[in-house]
Amino acid sequence: MTAANALTLMDGFRPEWTQNPYGLYRILRERGPVYWDDMMRGWVVLDHALITRLGKDERLSGARIGDFHEQLPPAAQTELAPLAHTLSDMMLFNEPPKHARLRGLIKPGLTPRFIRSMRPVIQDLADSLLDRAMAAGRFDVVADYSEPLARGMIASLAGVPEDAAHLLENWQSLLHELFSQSSREFGRLAGLRAAFDRVAEERRAGTSTDRFSEMIAGQIAKEDFTDDEVYANFLLLIDAGQATTTHLIANAVLALIRHPDQAKRLREDPELSANAAHEFMRYDSSVQFTTRIATEPIEVEGTLIGANQPVILVLGAGNRDPLRYADPDTLDVGRRANDHLSFGHGIHYCLGAALSLAEIDIAVSTLLRRTAELRLVNSEVEWLDSINFRFLKSLPVEFRPAG
Repeated sequence: MTAANALTLMDGFRPEWTQNPYGLYRILRERGPVYWDDMMRGWVVLDHALITRLGKDERLSGARIGDFHEQLPPAAQTELAPLAHTLSDMMLFNEPPKHARLRGLIKPGLTPRFIRSMRPVIQDLADSLLDRAMAAGRFDVVADYSEPLARGMIASLAGVPEDAAHLLENWQSLLHELFSQSSREFGRLAGLRAAFDRVAEERRAGTSTDRFSEMIAGQIAKEDFTDDEVYANFLLLIDAGQATTTHLIANAVLALIRHPDQAKRLREDPELSANAAHEFMRYDSSVQFTTRIATEPIEVEGTLIGANQPVILVLGAGNRDPLRYADPDTLDVGRRANDHLSFGHGIHYCLGAALSLAEIDIAVSTLLRRTAELRLVNSEVEWLDSINFRFLKSLPVEFRPAG
């Protein structure tokens, strides 16, 4: 048995692969671009070109919440029903025609002009957070910078009232909560629902002035969205926009500390910053894979995927595919990596992509501009115990203020 055949994507839970799953992907790639993974109970796809193609294939469905929920033990089904119901109303876990309808709630509001209007907000947040850290000469990138920055942005974007903003602290993925059969976030969700409902009437009347209400005002007036649907996609903004962006920024900072030549390059040429944001996402994305369900048999590279079988698109592996990128394990802030897979493809391409890139760009460039000799306090870093979410638990750093 070869090393590739002896391993499974589930081995990502082993400590050596938690630190560097990309080494595991290199070995798994020896089994071919598509293989059946017994432990994952699904087809695993590792090739950039195939992930791109399958990400647009209408025979693969993202509407998987109901199936997963139905497979849970009866007691867990009952306990997690409210969470499953909310996730099922998110555009991310639906297919046409419902997907297009739900996407139409948010997409018209996320215009290039709107994104430009948010850049000063991001910049002010980044500077105010770093102001607090300057005197101490050390801080935790996750707890003191990327998480409060992403949280502040989402609180502003989603219109979370000030008295409910604390409910966004230490937010984790709701999908992770469902898959780990956890109900620990139910109190937080109840509080957010109460805050959401307080302005529901004003939102429908067009008199609410928060950013979220302004963003969806035109759409909610034209389409008969239920309050549950609007709430679910309000939560999706938080879920997709806070946790993932928090860790995209932290992962980028870690990558630069480990590649000081690239940090030096960005300090000397700040114009590379926007381009570098794509490279950070390619190099170490905070979400490593996404799962689809085949709605009918699909032949891929001579392999027949059966109807109703899961297909796991390993975005992190595709982003390090040597057939697509030269020296894929090398961080290169000058690389043109705009075709990375981290935002998905097709109808499920991330609506908040431009905003997330703006946050990474501003957060990283501001940190580099205001600090020198950025270094880790501890040589080892600790990751969330997950094979999908590449989330740092903390990232303590020391620095000397620039200038």
